[in-house]
Amino acid sequence: MPVSRTPTGKTRLPVNGLGVVEGLSFTQGVHQFCGIPYASLSKRWTRSQLRDSWPNDFHDGTKLGASAPNPPEYNGDDPLVPVDIAPHFEEPPEDELNCLVMNITTPSTDPGTKLPVMVYIHGGSLLFGGANKGVFDSVNFVTHAAARNTPVVSVNFNYRVGLGGFLASSAIKADLERDGHQGFGNFGLYDQQVLLNWVNRYIASFGGDPGNVTIYGESAGGISVSHHLVAKKPAPFHRAIAMSGNLNTIPTWTLSHHEKHYRALLEYLGIDPDSPSSLEQLRSVPEHVVASATIPVEGHLNATGNPCDDGVFHSAKPTFSTIASPPVWLKSYMVGDTADEGMLFTEAFRERDFSTIKSQMMAWLSPEATDTILELYGIMPGLKEEGFVKRMEEMAADALFKSHNWVAAHRSNIPQTFGYHFDQVCSHESIFKGQAYHALDLLYLFLNFDEHLTEGQRKLARNMADHFIDFAYGRDPWPRMSEGGRWMRYGPDETCKPVTETEDDKVRKYSRMQKIMDMGVYQEFTLAVDWIAGERDKMGAFPRNHDGAECKPRDMEALTALSGEVGRQEAIPA
Repeated sequence: MPVSRTPTGKTRLPVNGLGVVEGLSFTQGVHQFCGIPYASLSKRWTRSQLRDSWPNDFHDGTKLGASAPNPPEYNGDDPLVPVDIAPHFEEPPEDELNCLVMNITTPSTDPGTKLPVMVYIHGGSLLFGGANKGVFDSVNFVTHAAARNTPVVSVNFNYRVGLGGFLASSAIKADLERDGHQGFGNFGLYDQQVLLNWVNRYIASFGGDPGNVTIYGESAGGISVSHHLVAKKPAPFHRAIAMSGNLNTIPTWTLSHHEKHYRALLEYLGIDPDSPSSLEQLRSVPEHVVASATIPVEGHLNATGNPCDDGVFHSAKPTFSTIASPPVWLKSYMVGDTADEGMLFTEAFRERDFSTIKSQMMAWLSPEATDTILELYGIMPGLKEEGFVKRMEEMAADALFKSHNWVAAHRSNIPQTFGYHFDQVCSHESIFKGQAYHALDLLYLFLNFDEHLTEGQRKLARNMADHFIDFAYGRDPWPRMSEGGRWMRYGPDETCKPVTETEDDKVRKYSRMQKIMDMGVYQEFTLAVDWIAGERDKMGAFPRNHDGAECKPRDMEALTALSGEVGRQEAIPA
């Protein structure tokens, strides 16, 4: 069972160059320092700057820091990760200008200790979420790591999300240029880079090794990890884990596409989009009002924050052909997913029927390719609703999650490359009971859900935590992909073991993914499913050509504008 998350006292730690931080002490020598500011903001929709000082050389890290503004529809309890914040904490306020804070959890260390650092990037569709959620509290995780003689330093942090973190436009571009910056968005991704630079500069005072930093994240966190792997100027890290999210799980949009959303937001808020002062007027709107505009502007709850192809952040266009081997300097690489990722889109699929799905797919694919793919997934006229939705979920899971991981794992030239599948189904009382749903693995990994797990599931949780910790140490948690192409399978029987793709094909259907690759429509397939599952039609998300004419999806210029070059993708050996 985990130790109590109730603190036993307070502690103070000197941090070179900053001053003294006060934090909480727990049993077995674990300490936690919360709400540490890593960056500052002079205004909204600008680049954050690394914080290199504290007022009076002191920070009170006994309480949580402010959270980034979230759309109100996403505030409150999260059924995916139903873990409350620890009772000694008060719910923090939302404050965009002061939300760039982190929580650092450390084991008992001696001066000069250099432990692996594990930096977690939270998910939430790049639209919502934050580091203060109870599920991410790392006291149990760090306690467990120390107890097995593999101590680590844990960091989790907030970054700007939604309209605050991923709004982009020509007005923002001009404003950034006036301040000496390039680009026109990606503020949340730049925040993450600033955090990693802060860790590189100051983590040694917490017992961490700045030369051994693992970044890992789930969903939008995994997507973020993947963007950092193709960054033009990568932040300092050494190992990477992308959980349930990869480079193209959420599309990267061009300026013209973002401009349409920017104008829609202004019009919704009663601001003239053509006014030279539109951005300053937007900054005068209270941040909670802007956050509340998210869903009305997007038109539905399946919205996402979308990175932008600004020609600055990425080393190359973040397209499907960019899914290649990670950079040679990366020491270790891992990708993974859950069995039932597609449950995220259940309600979107309930609103559609076969004819609607087929017509929307044919906007991206030829009629022949559409028929072949629908046949591969058993999606046909006359299916009862539950069967239709289940098969659509399966197709979405492949198109938006699993196929990207499969491609990434096989294209990686990093010797220490690993893959996993989480198949253990939910057994606690939940609307998702009976599914290995998106984010369920987080309830296992961080060891904060033991009271709801069986003895076998608790053992599985510790196995998963052990594997991630070993990865951070540079060890092989299971056989490498180059050693027979085996994936670690967690569950479904409360055990874990490496399995080959041949052994697992009946469940995973790698051969079906290969057929789609062989058709040369991998990119168009993903874009079509994103359009349907993400309900992009509800927000009028087609970009416009440079002449202002609305693009149609199968128009090659539209495809190029939306996601970069289109072409036949290299087949992946099964």
